[in-house]
Amino acid sequence: MSDHQTTPNMLNPNSPLHPVTELSGLTGIRFFAIFHIFFFHLAEVYRSKQEPKFAGLLSDMASLPTGLQTFFANGWMSTSFFFLLSGFILAYLYWGKDGELSSTRNSFWLSRASRLYPIHIILAVLTALMMVPNQLMQGANPFNIIAGTLANFALVQAWNPDWVPLLSWPTWTISALVFLYLLMPFLMSQLAKLSRKSSIVLLLCLPVLSLIPTVIYAQYFPSNSEPQQYWQIFISSTPLFWVAHFVAGMLLSRICNISRFNPAFKPTQRWWALGDLAFVGVIALMLTPDIPEPFKYYLRHGLMMPLYLIMIYDLAMGNGLVARLFSVPGMKFIGETGYSVFIWQNMVIVAMFISLMINANAGKHHLLVGSISMVLLAIFSTYVIEKPLSRRLRKKWLKTTTTD
Repeated sequence: MSDHQTTPNMLNPNSPLHPVTELSGLTGIRFFAIFHIFFFHLAEVYRSKQEPKFAGLLSDMASLPTGLQTFFANGWMSTSFFFLLSGFILAYLYWGKDGELSSTRNSFWLSRASRLYPIHIILAVLTALMMVPNQLMQGANPFNIIAGTLANFALVQAWNPDWVPLLSWPTWTISALVFLYLLMPFLMSQLAKLSRKSSIVLLLCLPVLSLIPTVIYAQYFPSNSEPQQYWQIFISSTPLFWVAHFVAGMLLSRICNISRFNPAFKPTQRWWALGDLAFVGVIALMLTPDIPEPFKYYLRHGLMMPLYLIMIYDLAMGNGLVARLFSVPGMKFIGETGYSVFIWQNMVIVAMFISLMINANAGKHHLLVGSISMVLLAIFSTYVIEKPLSRRLRKKWLKTTTTD
């Protein structure tokens, strides 16, 4: 689990002092899911039409096996896993026995902000300095540029499809996560009123409920129709459409009593697990080429949810070969860097464009060098910048909040 999810005892001295069981399998797979999304963004850049001078930006992707290219191109499938996992982990850490948030709301929100915003704002300013003047010179609407830039700084850009690609497209995910963090204390108090039976029924209904926006989208953009980028971003990135996944993750933790507030919780660590079969099913889907619209949105926004929930349960319980694979030494260390991958990947892609302008043959090495650079940047950013800065801000902010 990440320092991003600070343990409740650091926020509330009255929290029960049960030691936190590390869900190491979930921490490990979290990094690979986020890196899969990074590869998806690289694949999208590779497949998109570029100016002639940038045509070879990721030319080394052409030499990859077809199956691996397909796997990268289907990286959008990992987004739903990320939101499910976020809801599950936060419920595990913060959903107290009484059904309420284990810390004060302000402490919870300040703790989240201390990790999310500082490095994001630094990179957003750098990105804006590089991109905004060029966008204005190309005749972009100044009002939209200014509003979108400010929205990106505040991490609210996911609410307007025009703002998502403006500075750093990948950070729409963090923008949606900010909204879910704001909702979480209220979701906890309302979901806690449900009986276990009602919670199970709701969990079973959530994959269907989550598909409602996609069903509506499919009426306007059926198979073989010409998609429009604005509405593609709208269906993919609107934070409200990810609430069902986040809630499903929360409910899985609650129903299965996988909680740090449950002193009896202990991973069973069986060698066999349905989660392994679910993992194989997910990989098979990720290796399926040319998935058309709108079916890809049906998969992303609901149909894959049951498979992911089974995986998350067995990974949390340490069951199966997949749980052991993602729990090997070093996985926790690399798993903590997932947030940094979201934040830095746009800068890595920008660096590729700059590299190609300097050396026209650089694109032959961009996939390999970019991937290694992304890992090193994420490690450096997490452990040298983000965590120390977050601890200092949290110590200052939470102390001030307590005093007030």
